[in-house]
Amino acid sequence: MSKWFWRDWGIAARLLAIAVLPASVMFVAVTSALYVTAQSDVRRDVAERGRFIATALAQSSQYGLVSGNVAYLRTTLRHLLEAEPSIACIDIMNAARQPVVSDCVQAKVTEPSTIEAPVRIDKLPEIDLFDSDLGQAPPGTVRSAERASTVHTVGHVRVTMTPAPIFQARRQALLAASGLVLAAAVVSCLIGLQLAKRLRHTLVSVMSALRGIRKGRFEVAFSDVQQGELGELQRTIVQMAQTLHAARHELEQQVATRTRELQAAVDLARQADAEKRRLIVHSNAVVEEERRRIALEMHDHLGAALTSVRLEAAALVAQAEASHETDMARGARRIATTAESLYASTRHIVKSLRPEVIDTLGLAGAVEDLVRGLDKVHPACRFTFKSDATLPDLRGESAMPAYRVAQEALTNVVKHAGASQASVSLSRAPDQGHLRLVIQDNGRGFDTQVPDRNGIGLIGMRERVAAVGGEIVVSSAPEEGTTVCVTLPMPTN
Repeated sequence: MSKWFWRDWGIAARLLAIAVLPASVMFVAVTSALYVTAQSDVRRDVAERGRFIATALAQSSQYGLVSGNVAYLRTTLRHLLEAEPSIACIDIMNAARQPVVSDCVQAKVTEPSTIEAPVRIDKLPEIDLFDSDLGQAPPGTVRSAERASTVHTVGHVRVTMTPAPIFQARRQALLAASGLVLAAAVVSCLIGLQLAKRLRHTLVSVMSALRGIRKGRFEVAFSDVQQGELGELQRTIVQMAQTLHAARHELEQQVATRTRELQAAVDLARQADAEKRRLIVHSNAVVEEERRRIALEMHDHLGAALTSVRLEAAALVAQAEASHETDMARGARRIATTAESLYASTRHIVKSLRPEVIDTLGLAGAVEDLVRGLDKVHPACRFTFKSDATLPDLRGESAMPAYRVAQEALTNVVKHAGASQASVSLSRAPDQGHLRLVIQDNGRGFDTQVPDRNGIGLIGMRERVAAVGGEIVVSSAPEEGTTVCVTLPMPTN
């Protein structure tokens, strides 16, 4: 059993112990004290009686022992045994300690104690009446006859005492006293139990109030208001509940206020984000429209002018060769070559500003043309393309966000990845309502947790994708390549 087993007791058990244990300990202590005191008193009384009886018997049996009157001695012993129940045995012995008369009770003797007393008589002095010095001795002088007078021991008396009969006689009084003590202990227990019951009722109400406070019920009221420390405890709990209720109400008000402020801030942020997306969409549309206009202008005017210059240079070469003007022919050829180069550059710029294939071949064809072009001009990296045959035919402005993201991602692969393989795939998302574009390479990769590594290109892709309600996920690690997964909503019409 644990030394501190009482720690697991409940209130009822502890109060019961407080009520019963002191009374029980008091009963045991008082009863034990009464018993021990009674035993000590009986033993002391028996010892005193034994010494008195032995002394008295020694004096009364002097002449019977000297005269040899055994019947007298036996009668005296019988009377003593009948008169005193604490005597267990009496022995009268001669001077040589040989038994003369002996008498004992028949019962078994417990805790015997023996007291002896000598039987003595005064021996008469031998006086010479004719001593001449008898009448002439001065006063105060001890005569020789007196010096010869002595005390003579003629026998011994042995009295064996037992406290059992006296203790048996006092047992009834001891039981009566123990009964009174037990009754007092029972009354004390009953009073203690009644007080403990009232205390437990108060403590149970206090515990119930505390449990209610812990569960958030702060309306605390006690039906039985106590005085003293318990009353102070009850008042303290009520005040604490009121304080907690007020604090909770204030906190709820603060939380409600902060929630409204936060909701307003979130609404403003959402509104600002929506406005930003609309602005980005509008800006992208304006940029794309401007690119389309510039591309159209360059194609229609600059391209036509360069074509005209190239044709004029070719005619000038033919005339110079006909007139055998070698220098003029060489200069005309340089003009034609320069015009051809400028025309090719113009075609490339026009294609970058507004790819014609996105209007003629759609998104899949435009991205495939972009991938093939990069595969031709960058032989160190193998570019591949894969498209889902079930994709809808996306053209014009609806296909432009995905095309620009693919264009920017492939540009990053060429500039920064140092990859030997890169792949582009177009497919439907599992929900069939979104387009999925995945650009993957086996290049050097980067740590996506470092903000400085997220360049302008990635930021531009995220903004462009977010503007149309899409999602972009960039997965990369050093020396493990990069994967860009873009999910864009497809037009419903």
